[in-house]
Amino acid sequence: MDDNESLFELGVDHINSQELLDTAGWQKMFGVVLLIIIGLVLLVFLLAWNKAAAMIGEVVGTNGSQAAMVVVAGILLLAAAVLGTLAWFLIRGAGRIKTAIRTKDQLLFNGGLGDLKTFFIIYGVISILSLLGNLVTLF
Repeated sequence: MDDNESLFELGVDHINSQELLDTAGWQKMFGVVLLIIIGLVLLVFLLAWNKAAAMIGEVVGTNGSQAAMVVVAGILLLAAAVLGTLAWFLIRGAGRIKTAIRTKDQLLFNGGLGDLKTFFIIYGVISILSLLGNLVTLF
């Protein structure tokens, strides 16, 4: 058996390939929009650093405002890293799927679907953690 063959060879006709190409286009657009939103949020946070530090200083006191800002910046950077990883999986998966459909490469197609699967696994874990966090605050 060849390296490019699969036990479950996916037969994709013209209509299905067009649907998958359209889906990959939307997938890539969503990934790019996600990266743009991450960049804009980080830019707004950097531009409003002094104003946010003053507002946090009023709440926690003047001594701890810079330390609180560092914690907020760390949380924001962690969230940006996770969302950036999600966007990267979307963009890479879309590119792989498009290339695989055009070249009829089964392994590349499986890799693109694997990237999409990883995106949904991470997104599902984040959703479950968010749901648990909401349930904890409810009680």
